[in-house]
Amino acid sequence: MDIASELKYFALSQGLVAIGSAPVAAYSGAPRGHRPEEFLPGAKTVITFSYRMNQAAIKHLPQTRGQYMMEFNTVNQLLSQAGHKMTRLLEEKGYPSLAISPEAAIGDYPRLKADFSHKHSAVLCGLGQFGLNNLLLTPKYGPGVRLGSVFTTAEITLDTSPIDGNLCDNCGKCVDICPAGALNNYQESYSIQTGRPIDKEKCSHYKFAVHNGNRCGMCIKACLERFL
Repeated sequence: MDIASELKYFALSQGLVAIGSAPVAAYSGAPRGHRPEEFLPGAKTVITFSYRMNQAAIKHLPQTRGQYMMEFNTVNQLLSQAGHKMTRLLEEKGYPSLAISPEAAIGDYPRLKADFSHKHSAVLCGLGQFGLNNLLLTPKYGPGVRLGSVFTTAEITLDTSPIDGNLCDNCGKCVDICPAGALNNYQESYSIQTGRPIDKEKCSHYKFAVHNGNRCGMCIKACLERFL
């Protein structure tokens, strides 16, 4: 079994719902300090993968905020474990590899930017498109997934099915429901390939000042309804 086939089988065994890859050269437009080769010298491929969140905890927000946070944290743990095991698999084949956490570290919050954008990588890897909410939308599960990535020195091509049309219909429900107003006034700069700016200061302040660090999730809820 070749590496690509082995990784796809591994993804299935871990409950991942999608996996794709892109060459490191595709990330040349990322800001300095956020490019794969800056973390793993000699990196040739980025592998990004997704795990579906259970939907009821999102659908019934804000009443289910506690359950949503449990779901969020559990899925992050599962993605971290999958990334760790995938890295081990690749390194045992002689390819230095590095797993990237699905969640920004505590130290990332002052700058409001993680080491690496899984969402942008997922688009480059063919897993989905950006929605008006600046979330990754996937063909089957909409925004109801979490993401992880692995950098590797192996050259790997994981083919994904092409996405027909735009997954976002620009309905604006995510903009209207955002309690922090973080999604306002950026519609003209929106792209399904690169997303759009959002007011991260407002989003972060609402999360920490209003919900004591718990996730809001309302923009996910508003968008997920059309994929259920």
